[in-house]
Amino acid sequence: MPFYKDKTFQLLFVLLALCKTAVLLYVMLAHPLGQAVLVFPDSLTYVYPAQTWLQYGAMWEAVSAAPLLLRTPGYPFFLALIGFFTGNLTWAVAIVQNILSLFLLIPVYLTANRLAGRVAARWAAFFCAASVLYFSLSFAVLSETLCVFLLAWFVFFTVRFLKQPRTADVAAAAVFLAASVYVRPAVYYFMLAAAVILVCFQAGKLVRFPLHKIIVFFILPLLLLTGAWQLRNRLQTGFGGFSSVGAYNLYMWNQDYLAHKFTLSVPQAHEALERALPADFSQRPAREQVQIYKALARPLIQESFFYKLSRAPLWALKTLFGANFVHLSRLLWGGRTPQEALEGEMLNHTEAVHTRWLENFSDKLLFAGAAGQVMLTVLLAITGFGLLWKKDKAITFFLGVYCLYFWAIGSSFFGAYARFRAPFEFVLCIAAGAAAAALWQRVKTHGKRRL
Repeated sequence: MPFYKDKTFQLLFVLLALCKTAVLLYVMLAHPLGQAVLVFPDSLTYVYPAQTWLQYGAMWEAVSAAPLLLRTPGYPFFLALIGFFTGNLTWAVAIVQNILSLFLLIPVYLTANRLAGRVAARWAAFFCAASVLYFSLSFAVLSETLCVFLLAWFVFFTVRFLKQPRTADVAAAAVFLAASVYVRPAVYYFMLAAAVILVCFQAGKLVRFPLHKIIVFFILPLLLLTGAWQLRNRLQTGFGGFSSVGAYNLYMWNQDYLAHKFTLSVPQAHEALERALPADFSQRPAREQVQIYKALARPLIQESFFYKLSRAPLWALKTLFGANFVHLSRLLWGGRTPQEALEGEMLNHTEAVHTRWLENFSDKLLFAGAAGQVMLTVLLAITGFGLLWKKDKAITFFLGVYCLYFWAIGSSFFGAYARFRAPFEFVLCIAAGAAAAALWQRVKTHGKRRL
């Protein structure tokens, strides 16, 4: 039965659509912060390149005329398209992203259905619809919603390919994976992991598909599609990488250590790192800027290695179990100024729980509900992976590597928080759906025995 004929899926889809519509109308018409509720510290770095592309036909770095290099062009292009057709880069973005997060239920349902059946697919769609993270991120001018939507289709086509190898599926997987790399550079190195997995599966006869076709229809399209932007970077800036954000983060991610060492706030440590750069840093060639970032970062990383290692478990837990409560409460209740977001309150870098935001009963109730939803999904997903492993080890291995990659890369620095769970939470929903379906079947069987 096609997903669109499944009455349970239809009900979930309609209920989520109504809920999103109600919140969207509230945010647009009555929210105390107005459109500022959609804005994050990173938003300008996406919006400005979109505006320059619309006005000048080229994407520039934020508030400059330098070619875009720190960010990748996927999300700015997405914003530019919305701006071109609507003339708006705030409310229109929220509307489109809510539509994307609504339609995210489709690849989640389809993937779970192939792995564990229709009941598991319904549960997976339910967990995805109930995600407080995806709900709140769809109301933010940030790249996660678009990236997750693309990655969900990449996972679906990859799973379908591993189940029954077809050229069209592996090619579609390559296109969606490359598109997601353009939206968030954190996906970049997963291309290598995906290629290695497919080649190893082929060598081990876990997938019956010619190696030369994997190279031609998966690896080659990835190289060509992502290589086009790297060629652009080399021609325009002299830097041949996909993005300079890796070198930037390598340096700026030492803020937490400096804050700890010198008893500073994180924003103060950030300012100290910026002051340590050469006075003419912004005027230097991009290639040289990357080299400076790496050179300055190296001694800081060596010095802070054991400190960071001691903090890693907390960062991993924040990524996996973070409720995104600060953003969610600001979205629903308002009351915090945009300046607080810029100073690190919204995307807190250090605290495990944002106690300053738990001021009254409604805040505590919202936090309990959000944290409970995340906890339930994660715990069921762990069980679900065990069940899926018994059914199909190859696909479960692929999904496990996928989740571990994004969990690791999102937990490797002090800024770890729920937002970095977004690329793999939908896979947790799929695994949780398998566990919930098995549990539901056990309850039904036990009930029949009692009767």
